[in-house]
Amino acid sequence: MTSTRSKWGSRLAVLYFTLATAALVWPIYPWLGNRVEPRLLGLPFSLVWVLAVIGSNFAVLVVLYRLRLIDDHEDSPDLDPGEGGDP
Repeated sequence: MTSTRSKWGSRLAVLYFTLATAALVWPIYPWLGNRVEPRLLGLPFSLVWVLAVIGSNFAVLVVLYRLRLIDDHEDSPDLDPGEGGDP
C-alpha cells in the first residue's frame, strides 16, 4: 500500500509542479498574472503572483518532505561515507 501511496504522491507532485511552472510562463502568466493593478501591500499584482507561486511551491515541498512521499523507497545508509571507517 505504501508503494501505491508513493506512486500517486509522486504523480501528483509532478503534475502540481508542472502546473506551477506553467503559471509562470506563457500562456497562463499573461492571462492571469500579467497586471499591475490591483496593488497588494504596495506591490504590483504581477510580482505578488510570482511570489505566491514560489510560496506555494515551498509549501508543497515541505508537505512532501514531511510525508516522505517522494523518497520513502530510498535506502538510508547506516554509516555516512565521511564518518570514519577504514581507508
